[in-house]
Amino acid sequence: METISIELPGIPGSLTKNGRRRSHWSTQQKATKQLLEDSIFLIRYAIQEESPPSEPWTKAKIHIHQKWSNNPLDYEGLASGAAPIVDAFTHVGIIEDDSPRYICSYTMSEEKVPKQAQRAIVVTVSRA
Repeated sequence: METISIELPGIPGSLTKNGRRRSHWSTQQKATKQLLEDSIFLIRYAIQEESPPSEPWTKAKIHIHQKWSNNPLDYEGLASGAAPIVDAFTHVGIIEDDSPRYICSYTMSEEKVPKQAQRAIVVTVSRA
């Protein structure tokens, strides 16, 4: 297993760059906890077919892909909102830590989709 990819329907508005300015800290805390738990579940589901790595990866690449229909998040907002998803990879033990010491590459991309139902955030972590 050299790559793990998960797809979520989106990022809660309270966790985006602008949403953090407008929402109460308790709302942000609940949204962060829920997004982290959902991500951990999806990661465990993705690796159940294969055995998880015996040791966390010490060098990894992270790619965040945004599928948007109305307005895309700017890259700063996307990084802010996706932080709990990336943290989930450390909680599960896939990567050692999400600091630059362990992450060699952190990239983002976006694509417009025709319908709101197709919106998603895809996070892919690969061994470097």
